[in-house]
This record gives sequence, structure tokens and C-alpha cells, in this order.
Amino acid sequence: MKVLSLRSLIITAVLSLLMGCAAPLTTMEGTATSLPIQTREVQNGPTVLPPTATSEITPTLPPTATARPEVDWEGELREVLYQASLGFIADTPEEADDIARQIGFVDGVSESASNSCGPLSIAILKDAGLLPASTSLHDIWLLNLRDESYLTNTLYRKYFPPQEYDYFWHPESVRAYDFTADPLLPGDWMFLFTAGNGFDHMLVVTRVDETGSPYTVTNIDRGEGFAISEEKLYDTAVQNEGLLYELSDWDTRVKLGLTGRGGFLVVRRRGGLGSTPALNLVIDPGLAEAATWHILVKDIDSGTILFESLPNELFHPASMIKVPLAIISLQILIDKGYKLSDFLTMGYAGRTFDQLFSALIVNSEELAADELLNFVNENVYAPGALIELGLEDTQFLPRSTTAYDLAMALENLYLGNYLPGEYNAYLIDLMNVQTENDSQYFGVIKDGYPQIAFYNKRGLLLNPTIVSDMGILILSDKPYVVVMNGIPSSDGSATYEDIKEAIEHFALSLRNELMVEPLSD
Repeated sequence: MKVLSLRSLIITAVLSLLMGCAAPLTTMEGTATSLPIQTREVQNGPTVLPPTATSEITPTLPPTATARPEVDWEGELREVLYQASLGFIADTPEEADDIARQIGFVDGVSESASNSCGPLSIAILKDAGLLPASTSLHDIWLLNLRDESYLTNTLYRKYFPPQEYDYFWHPESVRAYDFTADPLLPGDWMFLFTAGNGFDHMLVVTRVDETGSPYTVTNIDRGEGFAISEEKLYDTAVQNEGLLYELSDWDTRVKLGLTGRGGFLVVRRRGGLGSTPALNLVIDPGLAEAATWHILVKDIDSGTILFESLPNELFHPASMIKVPLAIISLQILIDKGYKLSDFLTMGYAGRTFDQLFSALIVNSEELAADELLNFVNENVYAPGALIELGLEDTQFLPRSTTAYDLAMALENLYLGNYLPGEYNAYLIDLMNVQTENDSQYFGVIKDGYPQIAFYNKRGLLLNPTIVSDMGILILSDKPYVVVMNGIPSSDGSATYEDIKEAIEHFALSLRNELMVEPLSD
């Protein structure tokens, strides 16, 4: 049911868009040991990145919406959403059940149209490219918003991150609400609460006609079994007409089930559909379908998110967590008054700090990570130090983070908001040290393009399989942050090789979409 009819139109619009387009810490304990001088020279700064130091941390928060393009991006996406919704219409209960099984929110066999409202609403948004391909169709099934954990762990994390979506809660019945004063818009996702004797219901607004009346494609039973049809939600010209009033009418629905009388929730993308990351519709279909992706690509200069996939869902970052660990370790040393030259003679756990940082970032050594985490814990409260960086969803043990948090860490590292200049440059230089695997994963973006720089940290586990890469990308003299993590989906069969290949394909696709020309020989 993937919508392809308008894909070329959308790609044209996307290309038009793109063408236009260090704080004091708390009192610290613990001592460092003096070790023999090492031969490695401490570098003074990178040759490409220009970050400057600031006197205190001012974390850059994730943007709430992408910039509005000059092209009618909003109009194009509204049309794609409408066309996508038409692919789910089923006139009979048998056809509707078949659509439910095709959506596949349970096992592809036992689904029924009778309880498919949530997965149906998300499937429409996914097929329109308004939600990433990795978005779960199962986790929205039987959603219970009376339990707050479903709001924070499901809606916020997996579907509509509050960094980019507004949540409008209305305690009154849909029958009593004045939609003329506050109309529904295309792409609005709704949760209707029952007040008893009925069922909760989920739907998405799929279009608005020339009179302002909104429509949805949803599952409904009028006494002959569930069908999936396009329904007018309310009529701007006729009072109390439309599906919202029908489903909440006691006289006609008391036996079939009522909904919407207990209030409702509207979730709306901040900035409208036009704030959807521009490259999602172009690159997302090329990702490995059997994997779950946590991705964020952001233009630092404009603050525009160019691509995202589950940016607010928690995941295991593998060795990518070592960059925040290095930042906090460096902040502790700065607070203790260490100079960069002291890193060659002073140390911890039998190694100089320069050896530890090199092992941590360049060699991705787990022993170095354990030792530096011990050093951090001896001096500060590690969870509090992460929060001071603005990384409220990140923890060291067990390792967990979000694409938002890692992108924030990279952006503030680039901007010099975490560390004074020479210390900032020291860490970035370590991320730029070339190793034998730097031509893999996202590093393929540099192949044949010497003007591209990628200051990165990879992450890899094989049991369970986690393949990750993140870094500061300098492309055509513009800075970007890239965070990319792939894991096999719960019902998928993606291997390490599949995920690695998909990351490399994504990197090359991103380079192509950002229109970088190779330097002539």
C-alpha cells in the first residue's frame, strides 16, 4: 500500500527546497596520578572546524520544527496524505479485515478491522512519508492514554515527540467543542475517549475540503460489521453533522458503542505538515526494512532537521556513548586546573589522561571507558553531569540515549559550548584520527570527496546486533550533525551486513541530495 504516484513530484519539491535551501562543575574529589611522559604530541586544534569557547554551557536544544520552504511543501504533503489514505478504503468487512492483515500490526494473520483504528492511522501517516518507515504499527495498537506511561513511553517516544509536536487536550465531548473556532487540520492525529459504554478511538485527519470540513479514513461499524471508509468528521456548513457527532450520539450508538464523549486529544506537528524533514520522503524508503532506525541529521547553521527516524526513542548507543563520557571527563580536568600539556604526564588507573582519551575515542577501548567512568564517578554525580550537558535521556549504566541527545552533544561540541577552545579542539582531533575502519559505515561519504570532513565515533555490538555511527559532518563548508543507529527489528531478520550496507547507502544518498560535486583532479 506504499504510495508512489506522487513520489517524483515530492522529490522535485525537496530538491527545490534544498537548493534554496564550558560550565563550572560541583566540588570534586579524587586525585590523578603522575606517570612518565609519553611520546604522543597533544594537538592544539583541528584544521577544519572553527568552534569557539564560551564561558558557560548553553546547550542547544533540538529544534521544534524545520524551516518553511519557499515551495508549497505544505500543499504537496497534504495531497500525498490524501492519496495515501485512499489506499486503505475497504467497503466490506471481509475487505477491511484483509486491509488490517496487510497493515500487519499483530502477526499478519489474526488482525481484525474491529480494533485496527490506531495502526490504521499510523499506517496512513507512514505511507504518506509523514512518519518514518521504522515507526511501529504494533505499539499503537490498544493504546491506553488513561495510563500516563503510554503517553510518555509510546506517543512521546515512538510516534510524536513533544520536541516537534503539540498536544492539545480537551476534556469536553466532541459534541460540545467549537471546531469552527479551532478547526482540525490535515495530519492532525486524534484520540477520542469514551465516557463509558463504548470504546476509545484513534484517527488521522486526511484532508480538508474547500469549505474547511475535515475528513478521515477510519474503521467504523454501522451494524453490518467494520468497513474502512472516508468520513467527514464535521461539516462547517451544517451543525452537528459528521462522524464525530455520529460516534458520540447516544440514541444511534448506544448499542454499537460510543466514543468522544469523554474528551479528546489532538496531536499536531508544530509548523504544520510543511515542517516534516525534507529528506525523509526521499531517503527513508532506501533503508533496510528489517531493521529499526534511530537517526537525526541536522543542519547546524539553520537549525533545520533534514532527516529523522525515531529521534526520541531510547536505544543502546554502543561506543557512541564515549563522546559524552569524554566531554564530562575533560570538564572535570578543566575544573581541576589541568592544562593540555598535563595530559601527557598526569593520569589515572596506570595511564596518562592522553592515553586514556586516545584509547577511548580512537581505539574505542572498553577498559578505557570503564576507567574514565570510574574517574567521573569519583568526582561528580554522573547522571547530574549528563543533565548539565542537556542530555536528559542519556545514561552511562546501562547505556541508553536518544538521537536527539547525541545530536545535541555533537552540536554543542562543534559550537564550543561544552569545552574551552583548546580542549574542544583536542577532543575533535581525536574524533578525526584515521583508523582502518574509517572508510566504512558513514565514512563512505568521503570517498572521492576530499573536501568532505567527518569527525565521528562509531559503535558496534554483535550480540545483540547494534551498528552505529555519528559525527560532525562538514560538507560544502556547511556543518551538520549526523546520528545513525540500526538494530534488527523485533520481527526482522536484518544482519550486521544488512545494517552496515544500509548505513553506507544512506550516507551516499545524503551526499547526493545535498548536491556536493567532487573536486576535479
